[in-house]
Amino acid sequence: MSDFIKTAQAEQAFEMCQTVLKARPYSKIGQITGDPGTGKSTLTNWLADEFEGVRVECWMDMGDKALLEEIAMGLNARGASLDVSGTAPTLFRKIKGECAGKLIIIDEANQLKWATLEKLRGLSDIGGAGLILAGTDILAKRLIEARVRVYLAQLRQRIGAKKVLMKPITDDAELAAYVIAPRFGQVTKGTAKRFRILTQGQWRSALELADACERLMANEGITKIDERVVETAAAWMAGRS
Repeated sequence: MSDFIKTAQAEQAFEMCQTVLKARPYSKIGQITGDPGTGKSTLTNWLADEFEGVRVECWMDMGDKALLEEIAMGLNARGASLDVSGTAPTLFRKIKGECAGKLIIIDEANQLKWATLEKLRGLSDIGGAGLILAGTDILAKRLIEARVRVYLAQLRQRIGAKKVLMKPITDDAELAAYVIAPRFGQVTKGTAKRFRILTQGQWRSALELADACERLMANEGITKIDERVVETAAAWMAGRS
């Protein structure tokens, strides 16, 4: 992902992954949380590439076997030669022998049941993998939910302070520097402010609006982005004339 924009939050997440991989045994787990649209999926894809790790995107109530199959296939894509057949316990044994020192990133981890999260902890504790759990705030809440608190206490302890919270960008200049300037060059403060307001500082919305601005400018032969272009592109995205 050579075109990935390294925001301050991305750099923070990169440093956290380094910390996770260098952590002592039984402490090699980190957490990334944030609302939808804040860039978690883009970030986790970039981190997997940077660390030559494995990234799995989960779905609702994904079972142990399906998750372990995805991890095994991801390891194979990074040079392992695991047989992905067999039961969940068999796959676990195969993976734990191959994952030491590797970064495993589980995106949408909030979709997993607590018992499956415990299996992942085992890959870190026993197999020596660095584990990153990424998801919405539901993930953070699940880890302290009263009915499973006892079961997930060890997982929470291993995460400790190794957490990154993805948030909307609230500074006009920061959003302009990361999203607008690389594509369009410097813009006025008014254009930067309008861009942030229309996207509410959400990373996904900002990239989509930048794409719409590019298309509009190409179609209309416009060479410089301004507030009018941003407003028109936003209206175009919303289906208004």
